[in-house]
Amino acid sequence: MIEEALRGTRAIVRRNVPLSGRTTLRIGGPARYFAEVHDVDALAALLRASRAEGLEVLALGKGSNLLVEDAGFAGVVFTLAGDFLTTRIDPPDVFAGGGVSLMSLAVATQGAGLSGLENLSGIPSSLGGAVRINAGSYGTEIFEVLVAVDLVSGRGERRTVPASEIPHGYRWTALSETDDVVSGAVLRLVPRAPEVIAARMDEVTAKRKRALPKQPNAGSIFKNPPGLFAGKLLEECGLKGRRIGGAEISPVHANVIVNLGHATAADVRALMDEMKRTVIERFGIELVPEIRVLGRTPP
Repeated sequence: MIEEALRGTRAIVRRNVPLSGRTTLRIGGPARYFAEVHDVDALAALLRASRAEGLEVLALGKGSNLLVEDAGFAGVVFTLAGDFLTTRIDPPDVFAGGGVSLMSLAVATQGAGLSGLENLSGIPSSLGGAVRINAGSYGTEIFEVLVAVDLVSGRGERRTVPASEIPHGYRWTALSETDDVVSGAVLRLVPRAPEVIAARMDEVTAKRKRALPKQPNAGSIFKNPPGLFAGKLLEECGLKGRRIGGAEISPVHANVIVNLGHATAADVRALMDEMKRTVIERFGIELVPEIRVLGRTPP
């Protein structure tokens, strides 16, 4: 049992915890197990126990880029807390836990006069989640400032890997195809006047507010095809405002699906299928999802 395996560790385990309130789309059924792990020993123990019981594991950061099925998740969902929320700055390097949010990390480094995270500051992600998919925004990707990554494998084994040794690309890294969990990372930033950094962060915040709808959403649904913009393709297909159930393709951004208040995962999946099919029929281009659909195997 998961609870027994974690007894005596710095972890809190609960059963049947709803996930809808923990995702930015505000959609999703309960997780069979939900755990908060506060140090690397607890994380390793959780991963070993889950592996022994044959349970799928999901590391949950800020819940963006994620659609959870209405029936929930029959595995283990965990969040990084405690030690994983710490940050240490030794200019020009920054050492941070995998649970630290990009925004709080950007604020801390701005105060220290270190530049490099301004364009990423508005992404609703933890550092671990951002590293895992090479998150990017406004021309900057996390791997541009990444030096090393602390990992814990599904067997509970710990190691540190130089970022240069991790294959990565647009919204992808080799880590996303493994069971490794990003427990921490080292970033190398550039000294700059704090007021200049703050001005750029304010500019990024304003841009994101103008570009994205206010209703609950998961950001971009599909990745941009090489040299193109998924949102532009979808807009040219006339899909803005298309609704299925309580889900709508935003009138503000054609590559964003919003929850109008009562959307289900099935509603969102149906819209995603229509978006993908329509772009194939009109342009012959197959869009690749940027969000992860938990519990569903893509065709």
